Amino acid sequence: MTHNASIILMASSLGLGDTVRELCPRCNGGSTNEKSLSITLSEDGNLLWQCFRAKCPESGTTSPQIRSNSGLRKVVKRVLFEGKVEPLNDAQLQRIVELWGIHEPLHWYWTPEHGGRVAMSIRSPKYMHRGWVLRDIYGRSRLKALTYTDTGEEGLSWYKTTPYVGTVLVEDIPSAVRASLHTNAVALLGTGVGLPRAQEISDFAPRPIVVALDQDATAEAFRIAHKWALLWGDVKVLPLDKDIKNMEEKEICALFS
Repeated sequence: MTHNASIILMASSLGLGDTVRELCPRCNGGSTNEKSLSITLSEDGNLLWQCFRAKCPESGTTSPQIRSNSGLRKVVKRVLFEGKVEPLNDAQLQRIVELWGIHEPLHWYWTPEHGGRVAMSIRSPKYMHRGWVLRDIYGRSRLKALTYTDTGEEGLSWYKTTPYVGTVLVEDIPSAVRASLHTNAVALLGTGVGLPRAQEISDFAPRPIVVALDQDATAEAFRIAHKWALLWGDVKVLPLDKDIKNMEEKEICALFS
């Protein structure tokens, strides 16, 4: 797979005006595996990307010809997953426990597509299926996660537990599942929040809203909170020392106590 094709897949959940940070397919984030590649889907449907590691030359943009002739906006926004899914077996469930401490995950399956991946159902605010995240749990692929949102749906996955506590916004589904044992949680499936996503969060998320992105995206968390403060009202940022999905249960309890 070319770098450009990899980047288009990474951008599959972006709405117009959204930005996401991912692992650069050219430099792999250097020795620290930093998510140094910034990908933006502009308001006119143009995809732009740049790696911010000084030693990496990766950057680019889709040309107007690509947009008009091959419908990049449709490719990025409406790629559907139609592969086979099946129940997780014991070995796959054990691997999920080892990675993230999640037992018996709801609405997770296995697909043999793309080298074999966990197929995580993306859930709407009304808990309906709206797409898939295909996650590599064995480190076999350069792209850890592939996102496929259904036509007309936003790339947000909701895990609401109670109307009487706030909502934490995290990057990925495993972190949202872990956090949802303590609070309402929404997986952004990246770090981009454009107007359609921000409006959905405003309409359905109990307050306060807490932006708690992965350790390497704290600056982006503050940018999101500042950008949508007027729409969301009660919003704050929770800087993290490690990703929620990688925390011990006692650490998560302390985080939301």
